[in-house]
Amino acid sequence: MEYKVLPFNASLKRNGSADEAARQLQQLIDQQRSQGYEYVGLEDITTTVEGTNGCLGIGAKPGYMVAVAVAIFKK
Repeated sequence: MEYKVLPFNASLKRNGSADEAARQLQQLIDQQRSQGYEYVGLEDITTTVEGTNGCLGIGAKPGYMVAVAVAIFKK
């Protein structure tokens, strides 16, 4: 079995709705189905973005957590 994992970030306008996000996900599913893939699910991957030291500590920025949504498909 072959798996494919693709990033999924719905692009919504200020007054966007869950319906628009669902339509965008449906488009991705349809696109992958045309290539023979079956949709498995949507998952979040949480990771840490490293901070920076700055120059002699000036301008240093702390690290932070970020969640990335991914769509999983199988063939």
